[in-house]
Amino acid sequence: MIKLFLNRIEVQKKSILKRILSKRTKDPGFLKTFEPESTMQELFDLPEEYDQMLQKGISATGNDKNFFIQGRLNHVAKHSPDLSLVRTILDYGCGTGQSSFDLASRFPQCQILGSDLSEKAIIYAQKQFQRPNLSFVSLHEIPETTFDLIYLNGVIHHVPVKERPDVMRHLFRLAHEGTRIWIFENNPLNPGTQWAMYTNPFDKGVVKITHYQLEKLMISAGYHVQQTDFLFYFPQWLSWFRPLEKWLKKIPLGGQYGVFARKP
Repeated sequence: MIKLFLNRIEVQKKSILKRILSKRTKDPGFLKTFEPESTMQELFDLPEEYDQMLQKGISATGNDKNFFIQGRLNHVAKHSPDLSLVRTILDYGCGTGQSSFDLASRFPQCQILGSDLSEKAIIYAQKQFQRPNLSFVSLHEIPETTFDLIYLNGVIHHVPVKERPDVMRHLFRLAHEGTRIWIFENNPLNPGTQWAMYTNPFDKGVVKITHYQLEKLMISAGYHVQQTDFLFYFPQWLSWFRPLEKWLKKIPLGGQYGVFARKP
């Protein structure tokens, strides 16, 4: 009986994944005009060097990228309602795929789709990260379907300001009624974040976005913003203060912030 039950679960997982990937969406209009600065695009097409450049930016904190990924995912797990009902997750702007892999590991009952504008980053992710519930596609190939949960980190500040409403409308089309969306961004009000972005080649020339601006952008697309929280207040050398962060999450000084919303 147990074996039969497990087999049914596996069949259901494969069915969900097949349904997600069965249709390809038409290329959203904004992708045709969204051409990042050539130098930045060249950097995005060097996935093998991405981690080194990222670590250079965050080295002052004393932590590596995994610390921040796990911190964000812990926050998603703790503050997202009805997570037991989530079966499909889109990692929009997944980069080299580490966050998608960690989502797939943390939520084995869900099908995870990682997607990015950089074809080379997607190829790299496909080679580096494999799980039965994990797939990667280009942003141009996101399926014509909707997702139960959409996750973004550090994506919006790389989008030209004029294109941001189009990106948000695209995210809205990828959501169904009740879809949860978490968008994490670097906090321009945090001095440490300012320094990290200044020293990271990937962030050269970007226009930062405040939590107020992101909330307004999400609301204008049709999302109902539920909460905004701030994370990562203390570097490693002040880590004994980190237990205090759960009481500081509404003070807009953390290194990053996350905006949680749902589609009505």
